[in-house]
Amino acid sequence: MSKITFRADDGLVERLEACDASKSEVMREALRAHLDDAEAGATAGDAGRDAADDTVDAALADRVDDLIAERLDAALDDRLGGRRGPSDAAYARENPAEINVNVSLDAPDADPEDARVTRETSADAETESRKTPPSVGATESVCGGCGENVPEDHVYCPNCGEKQSHRAFCECGDELRTDWAFCPGCGRRTPAADVLKDR
Repeated sequence: MSKITFRADDGLVERLEACDASKSEVMREALRAHLDDAEAGATAGDAGRDAADDTVDAALADRVDDLIAERLDAALDDRLGGRRGPSDAAYARENPAEINVNVSLDAPDADPEDARVTRETSADAETESRKTPPSVGATESVCGGCGENVPEDHVYCPNCGEKQSHRAFCECGDELRTDWAFCPGCGRRTPAADVLKDR
């Protein structure tokens, strides 16, 4: 058992000493009665709050639906210049993407895995919307110095002169790997040899 100490005014202390049972027993019974009453009141309040939460959730969901409908109608009116009716079908895509929207409120007992965002599109709509073949532009790279597109066969950027291929060559013309200390063709030391210190 734990010991609890608290202060009380003189009137309560006199009433406590007038009881036949020990002070500890009287205090335990009073604390139990108080906590039981508090739990019973909280349970009844929770039941009322759950019903109120359901009505608040429903009202909020209706209000969100109304706001979304109003904004969509306003956006359509802005785009179409107030023309609504059968001509709206001319602006619709043949295979529109499917959009699912779920709106939920934060709840204290909600799990993080309950929240998710998904976007579903059909594969046909994505392939039909692409105008250029994927291979166009694949033969150029972007310059690290100026950001311009540089054809793959260029060693230097024609705009800023930045070297595009960071390959190393020996004075004899052989290509070197960056971790080689000597050229395999002529035996000269490479710049990497200074870094490697001939281990």
